[in-house]
Amino acid sequence: MSTEINIDPPPSPRKTILSNKLTPVVLMVLNITFFFYLIPLHIAVDYDIVLAILGGIITLILSFWVAFALTPKLFDEIPIIMGVACISTLFVFGFFFISKTTDFSSNEIRENGVAAEAIIVDMTQILGKRGHTIQSMDVAFKTPDGQQHEANIILSEREYDSFERGMIVPVIYSSEYPEIARMDHGRLRRGN
Repeated sequence: MSTEINIDPPPSPRKTILSNKLTPVVLMVLNITFFFYLIPLHIAVDYDIVLAILGGIITLILSFWVAFALTPKLFDEIPIIMGVACISTLFVFGFFFISKTTDFSSNEIRENGVAAEAIIVDMTQILGKRGHTIQSMDVAFKTPDGQQHEANIILSEREYDSFERGMIVPVIYSSEYPEIARMDHGRLRRGN
């Protein structure tokens, strides 16, 4: 008498992790923690658009995974609403990330702003859809201790047309993070 025993191999750790309903939730929390709390803000300011897009795409993918894992029946019942809700996480993430970096840089200028004269070392204009453009310039300036720093400043189209490489312009930079700088419009209007 022979008895055949069929023993299924245990699932792989990868399969166990990917099939766990809490995995996408944990990854979503880690994603938000990384982008909003672990990336130093002075670095996030320099790469805010790229990080907002990257974090938004990761959040979008994770939101679909979370929704499929936790509420699979809702995708069958109301697929369009669930899809739109998940896609909206891309824009919500981007909005809040850009708001956080903009608030940080504005607060830095307000609390630690130092006036300086800067030279325009480069100017960039990126053409977008329907004739819209994004303009910026790189400026170089010295701090009171003699250190040379560079900063990128976003410009309006009118400002871009009125400046040129090599011009001296008034700026305000953060004494804590000199790479955060803005045009000093008050001194620019007065001609100082």
